Amino acid sequence: MLTLVRIPIFLVAVAATAVAVHAQSKPNFSGRWVVVSPEKGAGQEQTVKHDEKSLSTEHASEGAGHRMIYQLDGVERSNAIPARGTEITMLSKASWDGNRIVITTNTSYPNGMKTQAKEVWSLDAQGRLVIDFTESGPTGPGPAMKVIYVRKK
Repeated sequence: MLTLVRIPIFLVAVAATAVAVHAQSKPNFSGRWVVVSPEKGAGQEQTVKHDEKSLSTEHASEGAGHRMIYQLDGVERSNAIPARGTEITMLSKASWDGNRIVITTNTSYPNGMKTQAKEVWSLDAQGRLVIDFTESGPTGPGPAMKVIYVRKK
């Protein structure tokens, strides 16, 4: 039997657990998204398809556009994108970290250059897609960038 002193502690513990479970719910990133920040990229569109096992992105670019598919199991897989008569090879792995998706990519370019990138996908309180992006290359780490998208209606 719970005493009167234990009841408030028990209720606080139950409420904290409920809040923690709710905060960990995994969002679905599917949709057409438009960059609003940084201003330099504003208006660029990206289509995302997301289910419990994978995340795919597609956007227009020179040539045929770019399409990437990530399996959300943390296993490294290869993607390739066309680049002026050749391909750029990308080894990526993606997995959930709480309610965010973390994608790490090692890219090898035809000229021998290699880069490492990390993207952290989340939805903010306004429902905007936020991708925190960092990349390192032959000259060291580049600046961190936050790209914010709104869902296109």
